[in-house]
Amino acid sequence: MTDAASIAGVVLAGGASSRFGRDKAEEIYAGRKLIDWSIAALTPFCGAVFVSGHAHATRESVPDLPRAGLGPLGGLAGALTAARDAGYERLLSLPCDTPLLPEGLLDRLCRAGGAAFALSCPVIGIWPSIDADRLATWLEEDRPRAVRAWAETIGAQAIETAAIININRVADFVRLG
Repeated sequence: MTDAASIAGVVLAGGASSRFGRDKAEEIYAGRKLIDWSIAALTPFCGAVFVSGHAHATRESVPDLPRAGLGPLGGLAGALTAARDAGYERLLSLPCDTPLLPEGLLDRLCRAGGAAFALSCPVIGIWPSIDADRLATWLEEDRPRAVRAWAETIGAQAIETAAIININRVADFVRLG
């Protein structure tokens, strides 16, 4: 395990859940809200865990930057800023809709020397907080809002993983069991 004192985490939960039809972060899977599965996954690796785009009773919510409506990168930019301002060197990101992660994935990301992301689900990644302003500028300049495009721009390492179940539709949730 890595030094949690240098890493903050963020659950990206700001999507409209339009394909799901209701707030999927609040859906219950195996007795726990989806958002809480993500918080629990991040907690062992992080000194603090933020929530982006969603209110949570026990975690600090951070705003998207430079403004709302920019998708996961807006949430990531806001969380990178919060992490940097709180003195964290890196930010570990996880969406609210991936309750079952491949074993060891977050540890592998934390052990990466720099920025890294899960190849099959780029919103799962680790990012240097020093890039907070750079990402906000990228978004202000109306560059591509795909996490993969950002990751390639900063030279992030793609980490191969087993399949990651991402819940986008009710059918995905039903298949999860």
